[in-house]
Amino acid sequence: MPEGFTARASASAEISELRPVTTLRDVSALLQLRPAALITDIDGTISSIVPRPEEARVSDAVRASLQALSRSMDLVAVVTGRDRATARSLVGAEGITYVGNYGLDSEGFEAGLIRGALAEAHAVADALPCIQLEDKGVSFALHYRNCDEPDVVRGRIVRDLVPVAARYGARIIEGKMVVELVPGSLPDKASAVLRLVERNSIEAVVYFGDDLGDIPVFEFIRARRMESGRPGLAVAVVDSETDSSVIHAADAVLNSTAALEELLVQLSGTFQGR
Repeated sequence: MPEGFTARASASAEISELRPVTTLRDVSALLQLRPAALITDIDGTISSIVPRPEEARVSDAVRASLQALSRSMDLVAVVTGRDRATARSLVGAEGITYVGNYGLDSEGFEAGLIRGALAEAHAVADALPCIQLEDKGVSFALHYRNCDEPDVVRGRIVRDLVPVAARYGARIIEGKMVVELVPGSLPDKASAVLRLVERNSIEAVVYFGDDLGDIPVFEFIRARRMESGRPGLAVAVVDSETDSSVIHAADAVLNSTAALEELLVQLSGTFQGR
């Protein structure tokens, strides 16, 4: 699904009718099954989607909660498409694990492999001033959130990037008002989460995500639960731009980043001193 170029299906207003809303009791009960991990995406999850990616912010309350949880949990981690240094600077919590570029930057990937593609993408962005190009080190993204006709612009970006991706052995993935070109060898987020789980001998996993790139993690958690009986909870943090497939892939939902912030604050209080 993340690689598809079909029109996105918006989430309905009746989100809670599609999936149950996650509660503090749900998450707390699962994380008591040790060793346990709390893993989250950043953008659209613990940080609200903003017009420009550099404007993203993680609140002091979320930062403090993640830091407090890291002192009580076996693993607290962030897995993101941003590079690790940017993720660490944005979140700012000490004691947690940061995995950037879907795990590529933790494997010593050579960023220069798609520099040529980035040069060509600049030409695409320059032709449409409303597009913002974000360099992520081993990948890059074209954001079209600020364009007057986003659907039209999206189609043009995809059309222009398909031959670029083919020339450089890259592939295209999509998210909320963004088209990203990534190395063909890019692992999905599920691979990064699998490595975290195995390296830390984790039994129970709670994962928070919001976009198409998080679906493989949701599916991994469900498969792990069904095949080996290991507990896990995949939570979609949703807004008006959330693709319906994200909701259907999740076990449960939270209706906003603010709702997740509140849950994390309560959760850190519940686990304090354990």
